[in-house]
Amino acid sequence: MSIIKKVLRPSFSLLVKTSPVFASKVIYYKTFREKLDLKNPTTFNEKLMWLKLMEEDTLKTRYTDKYLVRDYIKKNGYEKILIDLYKVYDSAEEIDFEELPNSFILKCTHGSGFNIICSNKEKLDIKNTVLQIKKWMKTDYSLISCEPHYSKIKPRIIAEKFLGNSDGKVPIDYKIHCFHGEPKIIELIFDRGTTQKKCILLDLNWDILPYNEQSINFKEEIKKPEKSNEMLNIARKLSSIFTYVRVDLYYYNREIFFGELTFTPDACLFTDLSDEAGYKIGNLLDLTKSCVK
Repeated sequence: MSIIKKVLRPSFSLLVKTSPVFASKVIYYKTFREKLDLKNPTTFNEKLMWLKLMEEDTLKTRYTDKYLVRDYIKKNGYEKILIDLYKVYDSAEEIDFEELPNSFILKCTHGSGFNIICSNKEKLDIKNTVLQIKKWMKTDYSLISCEPHYSKIKPRIIAEKFLGNSDGKVPIDYKIHCFHGEPKIIELIFDRGTTQKKCILLDLNWDILPYNEQSINFKEEIKKPEKSNEMLNIARKLSSIFTYVRVDLYYYNREIFFGELTFTPDACLFTDLSDEAGYKIGNLLDLTKSCVK
């Protein structure tokens, strides 16, 4: 997957456009050296792949959009957890850096990881920032790892409030994996953007799940947020209409903030799960309850 992400090969892009099923089988084999079983999927990765390819994705497309998803959050009565929105742009040239505050985040609405974190505008290389965003805006993210629903998102740029301190450190990311409208696994991301990034998996009692190497080796104390139950209730409500979705939240200054909804985490290619964990998590998904195209 890393090779394809670094170099958007024309042949693979064409394959994604013409046959996303076959493209998914190719990228799955490249990653795991195993065949993707779509007829009888059993693991978490296989079932995510099946949902990506076979399930109706109109709502997924709309709510993957980092701008349009805000309407869904408001509709569900959670406007208070939305991060302050400064501006929406249709192109990099429209960005007026003078009118933005000293710290902010720029996000392209049509991809994953298309973000510029600015904790101090005085240190921001504006020229390179604009060039990078221009490149992202021309990129069809759906072709990178074969995630077709991204192709239908209108590329835009949003400027949001930066949650963090002046050294650029971002708060812990609470990624709540929800199955059939019920939170089941909490994924914590520490030290994002550094070489020390950690991914720890927990159950709803905040006990570590031995599903990946980092979780098994993690020895530090994990503090349960005061509003952890409220976070789970938010995830439960937002995920209620989906077979599977990961609800990403932040807990910052004792307040909950919404990050995004993710339907194809890691492009459905979790490489650090143990085989046993892959089957256990896969058992949480009943594909007979999905909405097929």
